[in-house]
Amino acid sequence: MLYIINSYHHIPIQPHFSNQTYDRTMAAKMQIKSSRGSNDKVAVIEELKPWKNTWFVHVKVLHAWRQTIQSVDTMEFVLVDETGRKIHATCKRTYIESKGRLLTVGCWRYIRNFQVSPAGGAYRTTNHAWKIVFNQNTSITRSNHSNDELYLDLVDFQTVLSGTLDDNLLIDVLGQIVDCGEVETIQCAGGKQRKKLDLTLSDINDSQLPCCIWGNLAEKLHSAINQEDGTVTMLLRFAKVGRFRGDLQISNAFDSSQMLINPPIPEAEAFKALINGDEKSLTSFMSNEDSHEDNNKQVSLSGKRGNRDKWLLFPSKSIQEMITSTQIDRCLVRCTVYAIDMDWSWYYFGCQACNKKVIKTGTQVKKVNGQEIVSHSWWCETCKDTVFEVSPRFWLHLMINDDTGVSKIMILDKVANGIVSETPEKLLNGSWDELEDPTLVPECITDLIGQDFTFGVYVEKENVAYGSEIYKVGKIYKDRTPFDSNVITTGQDNKPLSITCVDEGSHDISESQETADAISTPSSKRKEEETNEQGDLCSTSKKPCTRLIKLEKVEQAKKNV
Repeated sequence: MLYIINSYHHIPIQPHFSNQTYDRTMAAKMQIKSSRGSNDKVAVIEELKPWKNTWFVHVKVLHAWRQTIQSVDTMEFVLVDETGRKIHATCKRTYIESKGRLLTVGCWRYIRNFQVSPAGGAYRTTNHAWKIVFNQNTSITRSNHSNDELYLDLVDFQTVLSGTLDDNLLIDVLGQIVDCGEVETIQCAGGKQRKKLDLTLSDINDSQLPCCIWGNLAEKLHSAINQEDGTVTMLLRFAKVGRFRGDLQISNAFDSSQMLINPPIPEAEAFKALINGDEKSLTSFMSNEDSHEDNNKQVSLSGKRGNRDKWLLFPSKSIQEMITSTQIDRCLVRCTVYAIDMDWSWYYFGCQACNKKVIKTGTQVKKVNGQEIVSHSWWCETCKDTVFEVSPRFWLHLMINDDTGVSKIMILDKVANGIVSETPEKLLNGSWDELEDPTLVPECITDLIGQDFTFGVYVEKENVAYGSEIYKVGKIYKDRTPFDSNVITTGQDNKPLSITCVDEGSHDISESQETADAISTPSSKRKEEETNEQGDLCSTSKKPCTRLIKLEKVEQAKKNV
């Protein structure tokens, strides 16, 4: 092991002049020399030192970005030569137009006459002791050489988590996204607001690494995840290693970092092949938090998640352990859906402004050009106003069991969208009426009966202190097996399972409203968006829909459970 030692750092690196590397270096020199003429001496990046300003190199531009620090505008680059050695380069504002614009990412260039200065700071893109600084005499010309090599230096997650890396050096990481939160707006120093997205990556060794993406990349990544089906792999180049509340994590280093989703590179393909062979992986049914369209996007998962709303960080519990819990917490419960709780409607109408439940107050029919135009009005208790913009939302109440007991769960729209194959709008087929017959339930909902899921469950104060039997679900996982929403599966005892009416005591209006008020009180870990949607969900019945299954024999169904 060799060390580059100077007054700024002590960096362990692999030897760059083994026999194989030396041959590669000499071959690169000969190729460049033959293309430029016998009088041009081309140096490799490893040779660069500050002792002269007339260096001549042949390099590929890996990355370029504009940077402003303390009102000083520069253009920054990461360059690499054919030996694979990288170096940082900087171009002052004065020379951006004449020199910086010639360095196109992905292209090879000849660069002559530049300064070599010490490379320092907390965001170093390479481990080279020096960096290139362009000056008035710097000359940049095109090269006919080309290749698709990315020159990656991937770091495994165990090395990152060991805490032995130099935090000032940016690194390359490749991982599968196993958990992703929502884009948040954070108030930063100086009153600036920045977008932030927390997620967890898993590498090829199944090590988990928390990751935080800032700025425009956060929104781009979140959008890409919602659009992708199956495994989502992310390559983060020039990532910053840091700590959040004492735990190691990686993040993008402003514009210094590059992000590629499902990159078409051999490393990613091998990574996907290994993950796809892992039958123990989970599939998270993600839903679009910004709309109520059908959005059964899936993200493969394996192992534990990171911190900050990473559901797989929480313990797995049986139903018995969940219902006897004496602490407010979250847990993962592996169980079977054995019935639909018919005491509740499967949908509600929510205000577009606040997401709270609304009450229908009137319907008007007008004739326009001989055609009847129907409009509806609603009262929103939260907005304290009559509203006209509402939309139907899922409001599922399921009965679950495992070997230890039975319980009830509630799944709201944003989570339910991931496991129900249709949208509420499509199921209602344009109807704005409330449910008249609770035994009429869409087939795509009854298809859940008999299926096994792992539910991310909130154990809240209402459950622990007040005995509420209904537990709210924040996330849903399913084993990596074919998911057919058109078939109602059967239980382990091979008895047909159907919807049942649950008669465990009457629920009058006041009790239902009290339950709804309790549900709308979030735990400290809950996001405000979840709170807005779940509030004011009383037990008011709602409306029939297309593709329904009629409950025929309630008593017989009870006996089958």
